[in-house]
Amino acid sequence: MKIKIIAILLAAVVLAGACTRGSGTAAPYTIEVGGSTSVSPLMELFAESYQNAKPNIKVNINGTGSGDGINNAGVLYQIGMSSRELTPAEQGKGLREIIVAIDGIAVIVNSNNPVSNLSVDQIRDIYTGVITDWSQVGGRAGRIAVISREEGSGTRGAFEEIVRFQGRLLAGANESTSTGAIKAGIVQNPNAIGYISLGSVDATIKAISVDGVAPATANVVGGAYKIARPFIVLTGNNLHAESSAFVDWMLGSDGQAIVSRSWISVR
Repeated sequence: MKIKIIAILLAAVVLAGACTRGSGTAAPYTIEVGGSTSVSPLMELFAESYQNAKPNIKVNINGTGSGDGINNAGVLYQIGMSSRELTPAEQGKGLREIIVAIDGIAVIVNSNNPVSNLSVDQIRDIYTGVITDWSQVGGRAGRIAVISREEGSGTRGAFEEIVRFQGRLLAGANESTSTGAIKAGIVQNPNAIGYISLGSVDATIKAISVDGVAPATANVVGGAYKIARPFIVLTGNNLHAESSAFVDWMLGSDGQAIVSRSWISVR
């Protein structure tokens, strides 16, 4: 009798295990993502929504800069992030490039700065040291504190290319390593100027118009606001199925609805 009871219990355990396996419960999986600090805020929104829909998935995001995202996509990260186009040498790495959003780059100043508009030429002259005082562009007298991103930053690469001063950044400019550091520098210094992703603009700083055009999503979409660039995710050739599904989700209706909150959808 005891043997029969044990056999029945074992059968019940096996059946329960089979039912669990057949119930569609997916195994836990972690997706490692790294790269551009400009893309990171969007990626964090992607991750939050995706993890809510798929509790078995965890998305780790490392804001380390576009260069790192490009160099380590398919190595340290299943998915890399870049806020600039790849160079010809980087394209030779065999990475898959997927544009998930379009972003404007906002030129920002301290909230108390009376200057609310600059031309592209004036911005270039400020960043190359031709214009050094706010009084030269209609502001209060005060030496302009130029803040840029560090070498290798996707935002810096795109900004210098669009404004046309590659390799000519003012000597002594403050080179910050993240969007947050630039915003903090602007808040602390009434004479500072910087640039960040349009999606990262908030009430702590002031985004100015460029050539009379406000840095607004509608103006980027319409082409009137010219300082804009793509947000790119990068993958290697052997992408795990769960990571591939996450990328597909970013490009689908749910992901692009998130993009549309502060950036420009690609669908």
